[in-house]
Amino acid sequence: MKRIFFNTVIALNVFNLAAQQMNLSLEQCRDMALKNSEDLKISRYRVDMATTEKRMAQTAYLPSFSASATYAYMHGDFDFRLPRMNLPVSMMGTEVDFGEMIPEKINMDMNTDTYLIGASLQQPVYAGGKIVTANRMAEKARELTEENDRMTRMEVIANAEKAYWMYYSTMDKINLLKQYEILLDTLHRSVSAMIAVKMATENELLKITSRKSNILYQMQKAKNGLELCRMELCRLIGVDFNTEIMLTDSISIEPNPMTASHISHDPRVSRDLTLRPEYRMLQKQVELKELNIKNIRGDYLPTVGIMAGYSYLGDMKLDNITMRMNKPMPLVMLSVSIPIFHFGEGSRKIESARIALHLQEEELNKTGRLLEIEIQHARRNLQDARLLIAISKTALEEAAANLTRSRDYYETGMGALLDVLDAQAQWQEASSNAIDARVQYKISELEYLRVCGNL
Repeated sequence: MKRIFFNTVIALNVFNLAAQQMNLSLEQCRDMALKNSEDLKISRYRVDMATTEKRMAQTAYLPSFSASATYAYMHGDFDFRLPRMNLPVSMMGTEVDFGEMIPEKINMDMNTDTYLIGASLQQPVYAGGKIVTANRMAEKARELTEENDRMTRMEVIANAEKAYWMYYSTMDKINLLKQYEILLDTLHRSVSAMIAVKMATENELLKITSRKSNILYQMQKAKNGLELCRMELCRLIGVDFNTEIMLTDSISIEPNPMTASHISHDPRVSRDLTLRPEYRMLQKQVELKELNIKNIRGDYLPTVGIMAGYSYLGDMKLDNITMRMNKPMPLVMLSVSIPIFHFGEGSRKIESARIALHLQEEELNKTGRLLEIEIQHARRNLQDARLLIAISKTALEEAAANLTRSRDYYETGMGALLDVLDAQAQWQEASSNAIDARVQYKISELEYLRVCGNL
């Protein structure tokens, strides 16, 4: 029984360990980030809301149907006071006043219930263009949310890929420090052997130990940075923070097909700004301002509408008198409203809307120039990053050759230990710079695709 329990615990621990590890490619990183991004989910809800509001605006073209029913119970006495009337009539030579026969006060009793039912159909014919304008504004608002959704998607992809490559860079630097530590260990063993035969001193061994202590310090800092990068990557792709991630993609310095034809172009050549969602959003806002002018103008134009309906009134009894509607009563109405004078209110509102339009146009022009600068800056960064890769590669080759030469000179007694340590430090720095150059190239390429609207 104890063995079964023990095996079960081990199996569960192995299962949990396996569940907390995952292999992650760059494509999976992008897909998972898009799937789990809260910002993107909010953006999609905004698109759905704008689409619903667009459908709501379309219903203004259609007639509206309504029905009503009213029930009433009435009870009370009514007195009718009639004025005194003279109604002289000559009958058989005798004059008779019938007015004296009509009482001045008549009392009638009402004790009845009745109801009123009706149905009507209303159809706007012309509303000063406000219905058409409102539908166009709703469509522009929907397009605006779609551009915002596209911008959010690009930002999510950019952040996910940057986190991927930063994690990759930190892992590479830790591996580099481990290689440097191996070099120091090898040199430490070599110097220890030389001390045994009186060919080196303890002071030289202390120099190596000091360098190794510095490497261990850098290693600990790098591991802390790696942990932070891993947790940030876990957050972006929506997995548990305890998940161990193994990256399956490596850095390729081959230019992306979308950037290969751009990095050698004349920097004065501008890109298509309409690919940028930020620019297109401002264009939509300008179009909304134009439509707003038409919408305000529609408030001061005539409106025409028609209404048709039926109503039926139930029986009503007044004392011994019964009032009855033989059939429903049809009703057709035409309504025309014409604004005449508002003390210049309409013209001032339109002028204010025009000023708002001019402000939005200037904002569009300003943003367009800033985006051009951003594109050219990203292009230069991409060119510089590619150049840095070539420079760092040459520097690494030279540092490796210098390390080999310094070590050979020391082992033959023609060089100093300090030269070997300096050569190892230069090799470590050159290797670190080579890693940074490759990662910076991927990030610069990613940023260039984003600012060009091709991400």
